[in-house]
Amino acid sequence: MTKEWHPVELLRHYRHDWLNQMQLIKGNLSLGKTERVEVLLNEIIEQARNEARLSNTNGEHLAEYLLTFNWEHHNFHLNFEVVSEPRDLKAKQMRILNVIKRLFTWFDRHCYSGADNHLLFVMSEEDGIPVIDFDFQGKLNIEVLSLEELEEVVSVTEEVEIKEIEMGQTECFIRLHFHD
Repeated sequence: MTKEWHPVELLRHYRHDWLNQMQLIKGNLSLGKTERVEVLLNEIIEQARNEARLSNTNGEHLAEYLLTFNWEHHNFHLNFEVVSEPRDLKAKQMRILNVIKRLFTWFDRHCYSGADNHLLFVMSEEDGIPVIDFDFQGKLNIEVLSLEELEEVVSVTEEVEIKEIEMGQTECFIRLHFHD
């Protein structure tokens, strides 16, 4: 479910997000909660830095997908961090994008609608290899998860390796390596 975004539509959504953040700051200032304002400002600065690092990976389609993900309805809220910028992702971005779309669809299907579900997507690099962590916190609707099912969702190949999995009813952690 990838939507084609018109530039004006992109700007409208982004402006809406910024106005929400400014209203939070203004409201906390009017209540004299300067410590909370400082926390909010630090969060905004870190978000902008993550967006810049994501944009610098040369993975335009991946960046667009992650930046606009929360603008559509999903059963979880996505946050992302770019800890270290992987080298040029242009050659690998479609493979990475296909895997994360399948995993995000899996999480959408298996987490309870209306629950406080959050997925943290962390991109880093290890020995020149893109590493992506998926850290879900919320309420999953699964009885048993088999490694085979997850390998099928991820489409594990020589190029995509599951390095770590931890799964429970309220959390899930998956680490993937994307080899050449």
